[in-house]
Amino acid sequence: MDAVLRLHRMWLSSPSEGRQADLSGAPLNGESFTGADLRRLIASGASFHESRFYDVDLSGSDVTGAHFYHARLHHSSLTELKAREANFTGARLDHCDFSRAELTGANFFRAEINECIFRDADLQGSDFREVRMHGGDFRGTNLRGAVGLTLEQIAKAITDDATTLP
Repeated sequence: MDAVLRLHRMWLSSPSEGRQADLSGAPLNGESFTGADLRRLIASGASFHESRFYDVDLSGSDVTGAHFYHARLHHSSLTELKAREANFTGARLDHCDFSRAELTGANFFRAEINECIFRDADLQGSDFREVRMHGGDFRGTNLRGAVGLTLEQIAKAITDDATTLP
């Protein structure tokens, strides 16, 4: 894993010297990522059960259909993340930036979402049943068809006229 991520970091700074990491379908359960530069990572269908992400940059990565069951994501950048149908069941998302992320059909069942930014993100059809949400920024966010999102949850967040509610 270290070699793959080292080549990925090289690729980010000089594409001719390294290689973009493709961890699609990989079992990465219980892994710990701290301060990692994982921009533009390909990890569709990967399993990150109970993994920890602290101050990680996953901007522009593709984690479509990935599983973050009971994962912990803290102070991480996930801007422009492609995470359609991703599973965040029971995950703890704390001060993360999901601006402009594609999260259509994502499952946040029983997740804890604290002060996360979802500005201009697409959360259409996502599952928010039993989510514990504290604050956050949903300006310009598409929440059309979101399931389980309550007025109490969204009242604690910042929204605007461009926010599309369920």
